[in-house]
Amino acid sequence: MRIGLFSDAYLPEISGVTTAVHWLKEELERLGHEAYIYAPAYKGFRDKEEHLFRFRARRFIFHKASRVALPYSRKAARSFKRLDIVHSHTPFSLGLVAVGAATLSRIPHVHTYHTHLLESRHYLPLSSLLPERETEKIIAAFCNRCAVVTAPSLPFKEKLVEYGVHRPIHILPSGVNLSLFRKEQAWEPRQKLAIPAGATLFLYAGRLAMEKNLPFLVRAFARLHEEDREAVLVIAGDGPKRKELEDQVEKSGLSKAVRFAGFLAHPQLIDLYRAADLFLFSSKAETQGLVLLEAMAGGTPVVAIGELGVLDIVCDGINGLFAPEEEKRFARIALDLMNDSARYAQLKEGALKTAKELSAHSSTLRLLEIFNQCLAVARKGD
Repeated sequence: MRIGLFSDAYLPEISGVTTAVHWLKEELERLGHEAYIYAPAYKGFRDKEEHLFRFRARRFIFHKASRVALPYSRKAARSFKRLDIVHSHTPFSLGLVAVGAATLSRIPHVHTYHTHLLESRHYLPLSSLLPERETEKIIAAFCNRCAVVTAPSLPFKEKLVEYGVHRPIHILPSGVNLSLFRKEQAWEPRQKLAIPAGATLFLYAGRLAMEKNLPFLVRAFARLHEEDREAVLVIAGDGPKRKELEDQVEKSGLSKAVRFAGFLAHPQLIDLYRAADLFLFSSKAETQGLVLLEAMAGGTPVVAIGELGVLDIVCDGINGLFAPEEEKRFARIALDLMNDSARYAQLKEGALKTAKELSAHSSTLRLLEIFNQCLAVARKGD
């Protein structure tokens, strides 16, 4: 099968969407399919992948790591006739290109709803002028141009239905690439980040952005640190709120207890997951939270606020614990878990089991079933 993957974010940009698309391409090719990527160009970055079409793009002024693609490439357009099916991962410029490719080639279009767009409107200029209901209508209009939609969790399937999406919606988490976790260690995180061997290592990994609710996480860690003075919080990732978080850490007197690791290559990030004792997650706007699965694949249980897509990954008392958005209680739950070795071992085992069940390989096999269903319907229509 020849599959076109359209995304407004791809390598070298680091995000849940780029990771999911890259891993999907690898899994599809491993299974004998041809995967074609259609993505923005990033100045100075040289591609090593085959079947990759870049569109001229400019930096998104309100989020400089991202790109806004010009929705035309003659070379890419010539390749559309090779495709059997279109799979879009974003509803922006290249999402519209996906709509055009599917329409012109008369092939099915599957869309995966990765990003909670209502929570991301603050990146847009004059976002207050675009009411929530109008945003919902835009999302529904795009999804209803597709044959099938996939959502990473039940809460987001329900939201799409509320928005007015009437196309079939399948719940399909992206999955984690377990093969990466079987590779040899790339670095020693505790040594490189100057973390004492006996100190408890708490970890957050992901974008440092408004929707991640990170100021709360720092405040909760401050409560935790009052009781465990040796504890260290590592914040891995980068984003528009990094400077504000660094200032908050300094004003809170936590400079010696918090490490900002910045963006890490996946081999390094995987070693950090393995080295961590507990993964802390405070976002309330996740469609899925791929980093949660990555942490679990590293054998690290999770303490998280139980909202939206987190509910489909974290099973309270099985692979992690839910905590309220209240600093003292969040800290207490994390501390109590670290002081209960038997319960911790149980959650660690559950985390590894969850990662195996929700692997990228399993997810890709399910996605291929959806593709084949779409193609069968299309053939009947012809």
